[in-house]
Amino acid sequence: MRKFLLLLLFLSNLACTALAAQVYKLDSGQTVVIQEVRSNPIVTIDTWIKTGSINETDENNGVAHFLEHLFFKGTTKHPAGEFDRILENKGAQTNAATSKDFTHYYITIPSKDFETALNLHADMLLNPLIPRKELEMERKVVLEEIAKDKNSPAQLVHENLTKLLYQKHPYKRDVIGTNHVISTIEREKILQFYDSYYTPSNMITVITGDIDAQTALDAVKKEFDAPAAVAAPKEYPVYDKEPPLTEQKRTVAHFPAQSGYMLIGFRTVPADGSDTYALDVLAAILGEGRSSVFYQNIKEQKQLAVTISAVNMGMKDDGIFYINANFKPENVQKLESAIFSEIAAIQKQGVTPAQLNLAKNLLERDTYYSRESTSNIASEIGYTITVAGDIRFYDNYINNIKKVTAADVKRAANKYLQNSAVSIVLPEQNNEKPVSHKTAAADVAPVNLIITPNDSNDIVAISIHAVGGRLLEDTPGTADLMAALLSKGTKNYSATQFAKTLEDNGIKIVPEVTPDAIEISVLTTKKDYKKAVEMLDEVINNAVFPESELEKTRTEKLHNIKRSRDIPMNLAVEGYKTLIFEGSPYSASNKVLEKTLPKVTREEILDYYERIFTPMNIVVSVNGNVDETQVKSDFNKMFRSAFHPASSFKYSLFEIPQLRAPKTAVSTIKDAKTDWIILGWQAPGLLDKKDYVAMELLDAMLGSGMSSRLFKRLRVESGLAYQVGSQYGANVLRGAFIVFIGTNPDNLELAQRRMLEEVYRFKTEFAGTKELADAKEKLIGQFIVSQETNLDKASTLGWFEASGRGKGFGAEYEKLINSVTVTDIMNTANKYFTGNFVTSIVK
Repeated sequence: MRKFLLLLLFLSNLACTALAAQVYKLDSGQTVVIQEVRSNPIVTIDTWIKTGSINETDENNGVAHFLEHLFFKGTTKHPAGEFDRILENKGAQTNAATSKDFTHYYITIPSKDFETALNLHADMLLNPLIPRKELEMERKVVLEEIAKDKNSPAQLVHENLTKLLYQKHPYKRDVIGTNHVISTIEREKILQFYDSYYTPSNMITVITGDIDAQTALDAVKKEFDAPAAVAAPKEYPVYDKEPPLTEQKRTVAHFPAQSGYMLIGFRTVPADGSDTYALDVLAAILGEGRSSVFYQNIKEQKQLAVTISAVNMGMKDDGIFYINANFKPENVQKLESAIFSEIAAIQKQGVTPAQLNLAKNLLERDTYYSRESTSNIASEIGYTITVAGDIRFYDNYINNIKKVTAADVKRAANKYLQNSAVSIVLPEQNNEKPVSHKTAAADVAPVNLIITPNDSNDIVAISIHAVGGRLLEDTPGTADLMAALLSKGTKNYSATQFAKTLEDNGIKIVPEVTPDAIEISVLTTKKDYKKAVEMLDEVINNAVFPESELEKTRTEKLHNIKRSRDIPMNLAVEGYKTLIFEGSPYSASNKVLEKTLPKVTREEILDYYERIFTPMNIVVSVNGNVDETQVKSDFNKMFRSAFHPASSFKYSLFEIPQLRAPKTAVSTIKDAKTDWIILGWQAPGLLDKKDYVAMELLDAMLGSGMSSRLFKRLRVESGLAYQVGSQYGANVLRGAFIVFIGTNPDNLELAQRRMLEEVYRFKTEFAGTKELADAKEKLIGQFIVSQETNLDKASTLGWFEASGRGKGFGAEYEKLINSVTVTDIMNTANKYFTGNFVTSIVK
């Protein structure tokens, strides 16, 4: 139970002063729980409805979640949108969630606005209009949500586990519902569900925070103002318990992913079961934190998992003990074997006193921290009463955890961690077929085409990289204007017609300029793929660059440059960008563009347009549910007629000058409250692969995140920073590494000196072995996460190929990361962190 709560709770650092919660039962049958927490002028209102997917059937699966969306669409007193507008203007945080056992709606707001918030909250729950127009709009939103989940291997591994654990009980159904039900369910059916379950007698309203209990109770009576209950609430029916697992069940699915996913589930006890506490302690021992059994033995020592954890989750009718792991696919068998070996060891030998005490202290600490926040308290109380049926489970949780013995943990492991369900998702085998590029025939363009079939959804993502980017400009800013004008008029569409056609078909075509390439990203669906290709062809082959649109675009860009300077940090960035690659195509800062944009002519844009889209310099990457033969035909045709022939682009023909002396830029702002400093060094480019990954790791250790050296030493320990960090950006030919800080003007010189000290420390002191290992794990995990959508994958593969590293660089990347040693880090620091760097200051 406690583990579920932590999914909802934001962990804080201090405990708060709170009176005991008071529970009331109104004449209407509504339960009201009020807990005064006077430490901050904040109040949370959180109403829990005893209904979720547990009350659904196959015919209306998803209605509880759909209804949750529809509550925000207006009442007789407040039209759609007014609820959000009023509360957001008051700084409120509002949201809702649907689960298998419940649905809840909450508001956290300054306590002075309590009455307004409660009025809106009650009106929304008691008087929803659910207009047909709003319903149809929200139907599309939920369908998109369902589609999005289908593109997630983490979602797939969970869905498959649920199917193994439940065949009869309503827990077998997905909370979000099915495409068929959401597409077809009628308004009357939704209202019927509402009328059955959204009655005051089926509601628990929890109010926590800076509010007098009697005042709050009177307000609830007034706003909910429901008649006395005349019938028993239609809440949770009594379902036959799902039969226990008598043997292990397992499923292995394949998905277009980079990593492996494993979810193991054991059926346990409902939230109010007496063994809940021993199971919570067991989960903490096995899989919570860096000291846990799984982390130490499986992740650290055997290195079989990237991440691994254990969670005990109690529900209304049942409980599940989850073990969740993310791993390299080649380790799947060893990982599963290692997990069950660790479980068997506890079943046989039990746990040590040290393990028991550490787990109990961890649970107590986390619960203690979580109960500072009014929203956390409301969520925990609401969940406990809704699912466990009694607030005493909330009140007595820590005391019951303290009572757990080593014998209790061993007994729970032997009783419940027996027959399991195992769900695994592995990457699909690379079924990409080689694309033949016939260069003999004059009418066939040598387009580099990468096709990644993906039928997990109907989204089709296309990424086109035209190599050359700013390197092919004669006047800086030409590429920016060309990219902005691609959709501002073609031979067959005016700017307005083009935009309307895209919107009508839900197609997105987005150009982006980088120093080394122009990327055009396209998002469409299988149904609209043909229209998307037609519109993309207009961009590639038929853009006309009207003079009137050119002047409007030029004016807008110059205005945006000026507007950006309203933010002090942007001025520091501008100074740095101007100097770090000064005099080269990589130096297109706002300061440079402000001077050159007015000089760019339409003739220059047309010339650049013809050169940049030369077929032999194009990489097209497609990911989605497509016909491969059709895709090949479409893009070979699209680029067959693309302008005059030109020579192949080669990065090796260009050179970015090396920074050979320190440079400084200083801007002043009157009455600045924060001074900004950026220190920047030239760094390795993408093609220097070993130095590139070493610099990425150095960045992760020095200034990326709250555990980095800069954050801990300059912000936490020294209090010098408003904002502090580092960043490494690599172009093909050269990269740049910066450290930055926003600090009090009185600390400007000290902050600059301390930043330099931390940078130069890598030149003289070896990085810690564990520090480097953590940085490696971070980079690998970030790469995995970055490849979530079809467009992420298409763009990444395309850029790997276009940048000269090859489309298979993804597999090489992890090996390169793991090959870096502490000596490599020191060598890289000494090679690049010289005295020749850029200092940009805004003060």
